[in-house]
Amino acid sequence: MLDNWIRRILQPPNQLIEKIDINSKDTVVDFGCGPGYYLPEIAKRAKTVIAVDISTEMLAKAQAKVVKAKKRNVQFLKTDGKSVETLDGSVDKIMLVTVYHEIGENEKILKEFQRILKPEGKLVIVEMIRKGHFISGPIQKPDELKAEIEGGGFQLEQLLPYKLFGLFFFIKAKDQ
Repeated sequence: MLDNWIRRILQPPNQLIEKIDINSKDTVVDFGCGPGYYLPEIAKRAKTVIAVDISTEMLAKAQAKVVKAKKRNVQFLKTDGKSVETLDGSVDKIMLVTVYHEIGENEKILKEFQRILKPEGKLVIVEMIRKGHFISGPIQKPDELKAEIEGGGFQLEQLLPYKLFGLFFFIKAKDQ
């Protein structure tokens, strides 16, 4: 289900990426990029994309997808799930699409996101908040997700419903 025709019908990449409001000056981290489902669409809009995944196999698939799309503004980084090897304050947007619930050591990665995000940067977490017929996955409770991320030094700026998902836009908390 990570990249097939059914998902392309139910979740066209351009629709979700449009809602994230990526512009041509942005450096965007796609954390947990998997096989690169969203990468070509992000690369069309962003200055630089950093595709991060824990799986070498997934990064290879993502790289093949980016080559096929003829995009040259994507870098690929393998992660241990707790760090992103990039400079402090160098990222405009970090996006995790149905990945946050899988991380495990959320406190560590939230500190890392704090480190790499620019002061005005955004952390965008997309998770299922409603059950569907064709798409399945763990349903997240918006209040619990918000509380956990805010406990990591972020502040919810906006929650946008999108199909079965919630798009959570976080900024760094003012006291960070």
